[in-house]
Amino acid sequence: MRAAAIIGLLATALLLAGCGGDDAPDRSDAVEQLAGLCDKAREDIEALGLPAETGFEVLKPWSTRGKRLAGDVGRLKGATAEERTQLTALAEELAAYYDGLALGYETYKKTRSSEVYAASLERATVFLNSAEKRATAFGAPECAVRPFADYEPS
Repeated sequence: MRAAAIIGLLATALLLAGCGGDDAPDRSDAVEQLAGLCDKAREDIEALGLPAETGFEVLKPWSTRGKRLAGDVGRLKGATAEERTQLTALAEELAAYYDGLALGYETYKKTRSSEVYAASLERATVFLNSAEKRATAFGAPECAVRPFADYEPS
């Protein structure tokens, strides 16, 4: 009897401690959708290739795909009012980043000035950093994983 009580207490303690279970909190449907959108956009951008491998022109379809992501985020269905506020801000930050990337590309294409492109990208990256922080705090850290995160130049 005493052994059964001890086993019962241990089992309860393990259950309360979360051993053997999934500690990740449940995400809302909107956050799940957001994570999926970010994963898909990253896969699509990686499929386009790196500028070092495919040419600088790949930045145009990168920015187009990113702008589509921003639009999709802004149109997500099933969000609460609080989630909608966060999704709207996230969509705006993503759009600003990808607009900056497109501007940098267009400027480079016309001037061939890598300095101007770098300045454009530096400013745009402020919006990306903010979007990544927001998405992570919102429960979708998948949106903070940048394309080619594992890339190491040879």
